[in-house]
Amino acid sequence: MKWLNDILGIYYQPDKVFEGMKDQPRWLIPLIVSVVFTLMVTAIILPTIIMPEQAAKIAGNPDIPAEQVEAIQARMSGPIPLIAGLASNLILMPAGLLLIGLIFWWIFSMLGHKADFKQMFTAAVYSSLIGIPGAILKVPLMFLKETAKVSTSLGLMLPAEMEEGFLVRLLNHIDFFTLWMLVVMAIGFSVFSGAPRKKSYWTVFGCWAAFILILSAVGGLFKVGVQ
Repeated sequence: MKWLNDILGIYYQPDKVFEGMKDQPRWLIPLIVSVVFTLMVTAIILPTIIMPEQAAKIAGNPDIPAEQVEAIQARMSGPIPLIAGLASNLILMPAGLLLIGLIFWWIFSMLGHKADFKQMFTAAVYSSLIGIPGAILKVPLMFLKETAKVSTSLGLMLPAEMEEGFLVRLLNHIDFFTLWMLVVMAIGFSVFSGAPRKKSYWTVFGCWAAFILILSAVGGLFKVGVQ
């Protein structure tokens, strides 16, 4: 049951987990676990929380005619949104982890470290497992609050009227579980590439900071564009 020890160990001793697979990265089972768990969460919250919330938002929009609202809600209550949501997660999650592994394989190689793509992909896969306890905490809160808008981010510190501001969009990305995931990822990259731990932290968190700054700014431009 080495795979189980690896999965459990990633939460409290990630450095030892990664050290134990430097010669033979084991990514398949944790990838399956992460994807299957994501699909389960999607199957639970999409028809019960997300779609009803979106349907209510559409119904409350005075710019949409009543007959159009009924047609949209009929489509939303069918199986197609759930199938589409499951299919997109099934494809996009592994693709996203592959992209992360590829990007950091290139970055650490450019920084002069011996990085193997398979190893970097493995680090990305194991870091995705941090999303499991995050979902276990957030999904019950969604049902209690009857909304998908639950968070463990710093955005909670700001008042609701600032929801559309750049600062809130930025702080919403600074989430406890996201930070935990980045720490695990940086440890994995350090172990596999031989980069100093501090350098790996700076690289991972620096790339993430640049990404969320761009994402938050683009989100604001999009809001302006659709008004």
